[in-house]
Amino acid sequence: MENPTLEQMEAWRGQATERLVLFARSNAIEEPIGIGEECYQLGEDCYKPDRYDQFRWVTEDQFDSVLPPGIEHDRYIAMTNMTGFDDEVKEWSANWNDPGYWHDAASDALWSGNDGAYWTTRDEDPSDAVMARATAASQIALELDADNLIERTPENIGLLHDIVDTVHDMDPESDLGYYRAYPSATARETVGEHLTDGEIAEKTMYGGWNPDRDRYLRVNKDGDWVGMDQTTADRLVWDNRTPILKSVGAYADDMPTDLTDRVCVMDERSSAPAKAPDPWTGVDLDALFQASGPAIPDPDPGIDPAAGNGPMGPGIGM
Repeated sequence: MENPTLEQMEAWRGQATERLVLFARSNAIEEPIGIGEECYQLGEDCYKPDRYDQFRWVTEDQFDSVLPPGIEHDRYIAMTNMTGFDDEVKEWSANWNDPGYWHDAASDALWSGNDGAYWTTRDEDPSDAVMARATAASQIALELDADNLIERTPENIGLLHDIVDTVHDMDPESDLGYYRAYPSATARETVGEHLTDGEIAEKTMYGGWNPDRDRYLRVNKDGDWVGMDQTTADRLVWDNRTPILKSVGAYADDMPTDLTDRVCVMDERSSAPAKAPDPWTGVDLDALFQASGPAIPDPDPGIDPAAGNGPMGPGIGM
């Protein structure tokens, strides 16, 4: 491609960043790069896809599979570490296929600053790594479920219940409380701890909870106590799995490691586990440049309305 436009150059860089960030996200879970080990760190370009800014570390092999050593490697390093003023953009376009120009430009850019991609030592705080792992697990689970690849198994149902309980305990104001199943046997001592007998009777009357019949109760948005059997409680969390899985990322800084581990297992056991992106080899640059720009996938898509067994209503909560 001779003398590409700014939009075409940004499309090339955007596609490379997208592929690198997907590697980095997988690395947050699998941790092939230990803290203190050498690797490539991605720069501000990786912030562009929403909520991907935590995923910055890729191995040398991963970086080279997307951007082989040589002109593509140097070009990306230079472009992500340079500001891109009008004069620079004109130089980029005029020298797009000049290996010598990009080699010198990459060296100059790294000498003047490191705001883009560059070879370094992973210096991430361990707590940040834990949070990134929970965020990555949440995103991947949502993407797999959007493609109807997360199966409705007893293990996954149990995990959803445990996420609801954990998040609601951490944040009693969380909407996940609307999906919580309280055992009827202990409901008066837990959810009804601060209520009078009259208040409990009123909530029971309006909600229809019967402790002799119902294994669980949920508290709806009106504060009524609604009875549920096991099937209804399980269907409630399954039908609302989107906000439940989102909460693993939303509360990533406090998410227990064992729950994150279980979400990772959910991802691994999906019908078609997410794979690392294909290498850069084989991409038709001419077709790419003719497009209006790269289509960056939504890392947090919604769930197909056809999935599950139909809506259950607002669910459990205080």
